[in-house]
Amino acid sequence: MITESWYTLHSKYNCEHHYGFDPKTLPKLIQTITPDELEKKNDKYSEFIYLTKYFVKKLFYFLNDIPAMIIITDDSCNVLKVMGNEDLQYKMGIKEGDSFDEKYAGTNSIYLCLNHNLPIQVKGNEHFHKVFYDMSCSSCKFTLNNGLKGTITLATTLDKSSSFHLGLVSSAVDSIEREIELNKMNKQLNLFNQIIIKSTKNGIIITDQNGMITDYNVAAEKYTGIKKTDIIGRNINTFNDELKVFSRYIERTLSLNEKFENIEIHFSNNKLEKIFLFDTIPIYDGVQFIGTYSQFRDITDRYDLEQQVITNEKLSIIGKMSTSLAHEIRNPLTPISGFLKLLENNFDKAKSKEYFKIINDELHRMKDLINNFVMISKPEAPRKKDVNIQTLLLETIHLMNSHGNLHNISIEFTDNIKHDLSIYVDKNQIKQVLINLIQNAIEEMNAGGEINVVLNKNRELNQIEISVIDQGCGIDPKILSDLFTPFVTTKPDGTGLGLSISQRIVKNHYGEIVVDSNKNRGTTITVTLPISIKNDRRDD
Repeated sequence: MITESWYTLHSKYNCEHHYGFDPKTLPKLIQTITPDELEKKNDKYSEFIYLTKYFVKKLFYFLNDIPAMIIITDDSCNVLKVMGNEDLQYKMGIKEGDSFDEKYAGTNSIYLCLNHNLPIQVKGNEHFHKVFYDMSCSSCKFTLNNGLKGTITLATTLDKSSSFHLGLVSSAVDSIEREIELNKMNKQLNLFNQIIIKSTKNGIIITDQNGMITDYNVAAEKYTGIKKTDIIGRNINTFNDELKVFSRYIERTLSLNEKFENIEIHFSNNKLEKIFLFDTIPIYDGVQFIGTYSQFRDITDRYDLEQQVITNEKLSIIGKMSTSLAHEIRNPLTPISGFLKLLENNFDKAKSKEYFKIINDELHRMKDLINNFVMISKPEAPRKKDVNIQTLLLETIHLMNSHGNLHNISIEFTDNIKHDLSIYVDKNQIKQVLINLIQNAIEEMNAGGEINVVLNKNRELNQIEISVIDQGCGIDPKILSDLFTPFVTTKPDGTGLGLSISQRIVKNHYGEIVVDSNKNRGTTITVTLPISIKNDRRDD
C-alpha cells in the first residue's frame, strides 16, 4: 500500500530516471553561488537571520535533548545559515553556500517546499538516498515584506521526529515575519517622528519614564542656546538654572501624570531673553506610562507686540482720564490753599491742628491719585505675585470715581466674600482690565446713574468673579459676538483694542470674561480668575 505523498514519489522518480542518482551513496552537495554572492545574500537576509537566531534558541530549549539542526535558505535552495547539532551537519555534509536543488541533493523538503509552496516534512524512506533514512526534515517557506523569500528547515533524527515539528517551524516563521513587519513599521514611525522633530519650529524635549532625556531637537538648541550633546542622557532633575523653568513642569508630569498647556515661560541665560509657550504631556504605550513629551514655541516677538499695544491702550486711557484727574486734583488744592491762607492771616493754635490734619489728608489723597495714575501709565513686564483683591478693587474704584463724577455717575463696591482674599496676578495688568471695563461702563451711561462692582467667590471652581454692572443702553446683539475682536468699536474715537487686550490679559491669567447684555437694560461683564495657580506661581 502506497503511503507516500505524490510529490515525494515524483521527486524520487526524477532522482532515479532523470538525474541517475545511486540511492546507496551520499549525494555530493555543490555550491552554485560564489563566496561574494553568498556574502551579499547574507546582507540582504541579515534581519531575518538575526531574528531566526533568537527563535532558534527558544526552539532548541523546548526540543531539549533532541539532536536538531536549523537550515536557512534563499528561494533558490542556496544555504545561507546552518545552526545547531554539528554531528548532523557533518553527516549530511552541509555547509553554507551549498545548493539543495533536487538535481544536486535528491529528494528533500527544502526543494519540495519552495516548488509546491507548502510546508513539507520529508522523513525516513521518503528520502531517495538511504543515508538519510534515519533523518526527518520539516521545511516552511517565508516571504518578507521586501520581497525576499526562502525556507527554514528543522532537521532531526527519525527516532526523535514528530509531526508537530512542522507546526513548530511554521509557527516560528509566522512569528519572525510578524516581527520583521513590526520592525519595519517601527522604523517608519521612528523616521516619521524624526522628520517631524527635526523640521518643526517648536522646541521638543522627550524623556523616558525615569526622567532621562532621550531626544532634544534642533529648534530647542536654537531657542535655549544649549547643545543637544550636553542634554541627551541627562536626567531632568539634574538641571538647576539652565532648564529649571521647564523641568519643574516635566517633573510633575513624571510624578503625577499632569498635563500642562500654554504655560507662559520666561527663559533667560547669559545670552538669551526669551518668552515661550510651553506644553508637556505624559506618553503612554497602551496603558503603560513610558515618558513625557514637551514642546515650547517662541512668542517673544508676539509678546513684545502685545506689550506695545497694551502700552498704547494705556496711553489712550490716560488721555481720557487726564481731564478727570486734573479736576480731582484741583478739588483738594482749593481747601489746602484756603486753610493755608487762614493759617497765614489768623494763626490759631486751637484750630491749627485740625487745619493741618485736613491739609495732610487732602495731600495724601492727591498722592494716592497720582500714584495710581502713574501705575497705570508705567509700561512694566508682567510680574505676578499675591495681591489682595479687595484692595485692588478699592484702589481702582477710587481712581475711576473722579471720572465717574464728571459724568454724574457713582461707582459702588459690593464685597460678597467678606474676608481678605489674595490671588496670584499681575496687579497692574488686572487693574488695567478693571479700568477698561469701568471706563466702558461710564461711556455707556450718558444720563448718569450707578455702576456696581460686585466681588463673589465660586467655591466649587476655586475662583473669584468680578462683575461690572452698568445701567446703560446695552450692546447690540450684532456687535456682541465680535465684542473682543481687535479694532471693532462702536465709539467714534475708540480704538477697538481695550476689550481685546483685556480678554488677552485675563486669558494669560487662566481666567475668562463673560458678557451679558440686554438692550436698554444695561450690561454685566464678569471677569473670573483662579484664586491660586500653584503651577504658574513657580515661574517666579
